[in-house]
Amino acid sequence: MLQAILFDLDGTLLQLDTMEFVNEYLREISTAAAPVVEPEHFTKALLASTNVMIQKREVRQTNAEVFWQDFRRRIGEEKAASLEPLLNDFYAHRFNCIARVTRPHDQAGAVVQKALDLGLRIVLATNPVFPESAIRDRMNWAGVGDFPWDLVTTYENMYSSKPHPSYYLEVASRIGVNPNNCLMVGNEMENDIIPAVSASMRTYFVTDDVSENSAGGFGADGCGDLSDLIYWLMGFL
Repeated sequence: MLQAILFDLDGTLLQLDTMEFVNEYLREISTAAAPVVEPEHFTKALLASTNVMIQKREVRQTNAEVFWQDFRRRIGEEKAASLEPLLNDFYAHRFNCIARVTRPHDQAGAVVQKALDLGLRIVLATNPVFPESAIRDRMNWAGVGDFPWDLVTTYENMYSSKPHPSYYLEVASRIGVNPNNCLMVGNEMENDIIPAVSASMRTYFVTDDVSENSAGGFGADGCGDLSDLIYWLMGFL
């Protein structure tokens, strides 16, 4: 029995070119950090520490704790202490400008509302490698920030990340729903579909090219765009 739907954000509810978004993000945040750390050095440290955070297996530390522990080691305690207020200010005032390279999916709000209308719990299951403020901003860009989400995964509140099945098991545990009764909706096989299947969740693969990305070929329970998901849910339930 389906009880909860997990929605990926980037490329699913929020439309963007991943490379363009990452490049804009790195350019803006390294500029904000420039008074303390040379931009190229900052970018290399940021990406390296983010990778450590994604790969980590230490369940006693949040993703944020793992990131900052590694990041301080790379740039030094003194510079890290000086950077924190600059980065907080960046996320509070400058991160929003990156919205210019994104656009909301025209069916994002409708499909989340349909899940609620069906009595399902909803999770914003974006990869928790950003602070909550940045994730909330991106939710607003997608037009889904005002929904009553049961859980929004952030780097402050999660102990695992995609593409590990442990991320999906952690989400299920947090909302008190058996993984078998969860559906993961996402547009990336490696991050969304394959690990969710490994965690015993049902999956819906979001794609605009259904003919070349059959659900059966990837082991997903369903496949199509977000408008297809609305009708698929009706038949599935």
